[in-house]
Parts: sequence; C-alpha cells; structure tokens
Amino acid sequence: LLRLHSLPRPRAASQPMSDQVVRELEERVSGLERRLSDLDGATGADDTGLLPGRKAGGSDAQVLKKVSSRLQDFEAQITAQLSNMQSDFDKKLSHVNRGATSMRAMDGA
Repeated sequence: LLRLHSLPRPRAASQPMSDQVVRELEERVSGLERRLSDLDGATGADDTGLLPGRKAGGSDAQVLKKVSSRLQDFEAQITAQLSNMQSDFDKKLSHVNRGATSMRAMDGA
C-alpha cells in the first residue's frame, strides 16, 4: 500500500509540489498500472490469480472505475496534505519576517 507519510516535503513556498514528489508519484502510478496489467494478464481460465478464493467479481470497467475513484481519493489526500504544509510554512515565514522587522526597528533606534 502507498504510505502518505513517506512522501518528501516540498521545500519552496512558491512550488506546491516539488519535482521529486511529482516524479515519485508518477513512478508509483506507473507501478500500479503495471501491476494492474499483470493482474489482468494473470487471470486464466480457472480464475486463480493472486487471490485464489475470490472470483473475478467485476468487469474491466468496474475495476477501472474503482481504481479511478481510489486515485482521486489519494490525490485529494495529497492535495490536502500539501495545502496544510503550505499553510504551516507560510505561518512560520510570516513569524520569521515579523521578528526580522522588529529587529531592524531596534537596530535603527
């Protein structure tokens, strides 16, 4: 399973997703696509596949719809997480800027 907490945090405030995060997500999605195609090719006439006790319960369209739905949920989670990180970063930056401004006022006096 994908672990959201293992994703690297973006570093630049102006760049919501770093290139590294995007590449990692693309690699994970391509890996999932490969696994899905492997599973599709692995189902033989006896429907043993990876889960022998389970029959192919849905058509390709149903499976793709479910995968699409889960990817959308994952994307929403990533977006929310990045938004929270951006907000935290902006708050910290604002706090640092306020401290620097007050230090300049004290230096000028």
